Amino acid sequence: MDNIISVQNVSYDYVSGNTTNRGVSEINLDIERGSFVVFIGHNGSGKSTLAKLLNGFFVPDQGKVLVNDIDTADEEKTFEIRSKVGMVFQNPDNQMVASIIEDDLAFGPENLGVKREEIKERIDWALKTVNMEEYRNRTPNRLSGGQKQRIAIAAILVMKPEVLILDESTAMLDPKGRDEVMDTVLKLNSEEGMTVILITHYMEEAIRADKVAVMNEGRIVLAGKPKEVFEKVDIIRDAKLELPVATKVSVELRKLGYDIPLALTEEELVESLVLGN
Repeated sequence: MDNIISVQNVSYDYVSGNTTNRGVSEINLDIERGSFVVFIGHNGSGKSTLAKLLNGFFVPDQGKVLVNDIDTADEEKTFEIRSKVGMVFQNPDNQMVASIIEDDLAFGPENLGVKREEIKERIDWALKTVNMEEYRNRTPNRLSGGQKQRIAIAAILVMKPEVLILDESTAMLDPKGRDEVMDTVLKLNSEEGMTVILITHYMEEAIRADKVAVMNEGRIVLAGKPKEVFEKVDIIRDAKLELPVATKVSVELRKLGYDIPLALTEEELVESLVLGN
């Protein structure tokens, strides 16, 4: 197994004055290179704290996080770690530094000393990857929420990271914008082989992952393939989460005596009902 990130017995506390609050507690997790992993949990469950631990934004109070076998606590390696693990946040406006999209994308690699010719090639590739080529000379202010978030992803891609973390990056978007971002994420994972880590509270996004980790009160309480996770209905509900709509329907039908498998999508639900008849 080729793990690009390894989380080993990690805990992290938020300290304010004399008050200490546990952010995450005793987390153990391996993330395989090239996989698509989703963290789900209610607000305050610790998923965003864990995301910031994965790229060295936070350093564990206990345990260690390894990125390509590099300890995130090694201050001399901080820049290297963050260049390998890029993060896109909830509000794309907070990540934009220039008034023209092309200039915004050039900002990061320019600060790394990347040659001008290579910067242009990277921008071309990044905009093509997120399907925003025609917007390179536009101002971000005129874009929709989904378009802005795709530009924010492109701004990370030009840095050539090995891992892309999206921390609630679809939370402020309408359904169309969420679909645009998810299509981009899935393309990066399947076609570019990029390791993708998505933090979300949308169950329909989680069902598309290779691995889902459920967080509650700072701990991972359940992890596995989507179908394995959502079969644990009681644990999902104890974590104050909803089941995907199709899963909820199939659970209720099974209670009524229908002998059908657990469905994650509407297509699976329809197929199981047709075959059942």
